[in-house]
Formats: sequence, C-alpha cells, structure tokens
Amino acid sequence: MYTLRMQWPVLVRLLSILLSFAAIGTAAAQDEPTTLRTSPALRQLLSETLEQNPGVQAARAAVDAAGARARGADRPLYNPELALDAEQAETRTGTLGLSQAIDWADKRGARTAVADAELDKARAEYAALRQQLAGELLAALGRYHTAADIQRLAQQRQELMQRFLNLAEQRRQAGDISQVELDLARLAHTQATLQLSQAASDLAEAEQALVAITGNPRRDWPLLPDDLPLLQTVDADTLLKDLPALRAQQARVGAARSTVTLRSRERRPDPTIGVRAGQERAFRNGNDDAYGVTGLTLSIPLYVRNNFSAEVAAAGAEQTQAEQSLQDAYRRARAQLLSAAERYRLSRGAWLAWQASGQASLGSQVTLLERIWRAGEMSTADYLVQLNQTLDTRLNAREVQGRLWTAWADWLVASGQMDAWFGGADAH
Repeated sequence: MYTLRMQWPVLVRLLSILLSFAAIGTAAAQDEPTTLRTSPALRQLLSETLEQNPGVQAARAAVDAAGARARGADRPLYNPELALDAEQAETRTGTLGLSQAIDWADKRGARTAVADAELDKARAEYAALRQQLAGELLAALGRYHTAADIQRLAQQRQELMQRFLNLAEQRRQAGDISQVELDLARLAHTQATLQLSQAASDLAEAEQALVAITGNPRRDWPLLPDDLPLLQTVDADTLLKDLPALRAQQARVGAARSTVTLRSRERRPDPTIGVRAGQERAFRNGNDDAYGVTGLTLSIPLYVRNNFSAEVAAAGAEQTQAEQSLQDAYRRARAQLLSAAERYRLSRGAWLAWQASGQASLGSQVTLLERIWRAGEMSTADYLVQLNQTLDTRLNAREVQGRLWTAWADWLVASGQMDAWFGGADAH
C-alpha cells in the first residue's frame, strides 16, 4: 500500500506528458485548411455594432464632408464681378462693367487633387476604423466567453471542494484522516470559494467591456467557432498593400504632394480682365451732347511684400513628414502582421493539442482520483495536488482558447481580412 501511494503522482504526471506529446503530433499532422463561415447571429451583431457606433458614424460623416469638399474644389475658383459706376460733375457719366479673374496657374486643378486625396484618406480611415472596431468586438466576445467558461469551472471547483470537505469530515469522524488533513480540505474549500468570487467579477467586467463596444446589453451573445482556419504562407507585401490603415497613410502623402503643388501655384498671380461700357452726357452752350464710353481693364497683383515662399517651404516639410510617417507605419504594420500570424499559429497549435487529448482524458480523471483517495491509496495532500492540477489544466485550456480568439482577431485586423472573414471568405 505504501509503495502505491508514493508512485501514483509520478504515474499521473507521466501519463499527462505522454498524452501531450501525442496531441502535439496530431496537431502537427493537421495540414489541411479549414473553411469556416461566421454564424448569422455573429454577422448581425457586427452589423448592428458598426451601424450604431458613434465613432463609425463620425468617420462616415467625415467621408461625406470630404466628398463635398472634393466637389467644391472642382468648381471654378473665381466668379465674375459686376460693377456699376455713376459720376456727375460738368458731365454725367454712367458705366456698367464686368470683370473676371483668370486662374492662370490652374490652381483649381491643384485644389481638386488635394481634395481628392483627402477624400481617399477619409475613406481609408473609415474602413480602418470599421475593421478595428470589428476586431475589438471579436476579441471582447472571446474574453467574455472565456470568462464565462472560467466562471463555470470555478463553480465546478467550488462544488468539488465542497464535496471533498464533506467527505473529509466524514472520514475524520471515522478516524481515517488526521485533523491536519481536514484543515487542509477546509483551506482548499475556502480558496475555491474565493476563486469563484474572482471569476464572477472577471465575467462581469468582460460583459461590461462588451456592452461598451456594442452599446446594448443582451443575454445571448453569439458563440465563436471552436475550430479556426489553418494559416497558410503569409504574403506580407500583398496583404499590406490593401491594408486600410496604410492606404490612409498613402493618401496623406498624396494630399501633401498636391498641397506642395498648390502652394507653388498660389505664388503665381492671377490677372483680372474687365470690360465696361456706358454713356457720357455733357451740357455745353445749351446743347446736350451724349457720347458712348467703352473701356478695357487689366489688373495683376504684385507679390512684392509677400511672395508666399514660406507656405511652399512648410508644405514641403509636411510632405517629408507624411512620407516618413508612411515608412514608419509600414514597418510597424509589417511587424504587427508577422507577429499576429506567429501568435495565431502557436495558439491554434496549443488548442489542437488540447482537443486531441486533454478534454477527453480529464472527464473521468476527477472520479478516478476521488475513488483512489477514498480507498486510502492516496494521501489528502496528494489528492489535492492532483485534483487542482486536473482542474487547472482544464482552466488553462479555456485560457488557451481565449488567446486563440484574441490572436485570430489580431490577425484579421493586422492583415485587413476582417471584412472577408465576416463575409464568409477563406483565410489567406
């Protein structure tokens, strides 16, 4: 009996190690991509969230405003001016004139280019914000369901420890265990109760975070898939080319370049041409004589006191700033993309390992441990160690699944594939 009591923990650990290696081998053999489609409930929640979110609505309004500015920039820069002149002295003169400033340097074209680039930037920022919010929603759903699973496991742990305490009290009355072992059972029950309280608090916090994103509390939050697609070879250049955040940065560079052109053209004066016609009446020697009056005017502003060179220099510096910001954003986006891909692969491999062996072996392990302890073949301390290890393994599995969902959300945002996945397309 003594020999069995000493060897049992070693046998359990050895069995766990062997199962882990078997699971890793099964995960490594999984090389076929899995095609998944999101549930209608999840797509509906995303649609409602994006439609009602104030940040998304503000970005949509920014797109509308940029579109209106682009239409306005494409209109003529100057309007004609009408002038009426009347003078009475020895003669009476009345003229009507019409003048028009001419966009000699094509400032209108430069303004249109700036406005079009700003419109592209607003559209890209709108798309990036939608994908970012969708990623936050997906990650928050993962944290909520993970917290809910952990809370259920904590409830199960508390019930098991309550059962263990009741059995320990019965065995103490029968003289099978010592007072120290009974105290150990009570401490384990107290710890399980505290863990349950913490798990319930974490679940409430996760739900509030989810409500903050969606704007509406609900009871039936959509479930996330247990199995996610296998990530194939990552073509970073192709994915980053269509990334909304980088497209917004590229549009900023285009707007900055067009602004340099605009500021350069604004240094060129635009002439104003005018024509006038009227009549002059003179009273001389009792005669009322009338003469027709016509005229042509040309005016050109002289940029002497201010040639606007500082504005051109500032626009050039802003262009350099936008270009360097684009390079920095590209480096960061590439690193984030590769990091998200690696974290997702690791999380998926760990989850497949658990699915292959962990959840199947833990189902009956609690019952087996209790039977051995009640038979006196395992000490109370060893029983608690093995029981907690069993429950912690299940808890760690839920945390692995939560990290998998978070890694998947990060990958979708980093690769710009959020819309494609929610639309039912395969992972790239």
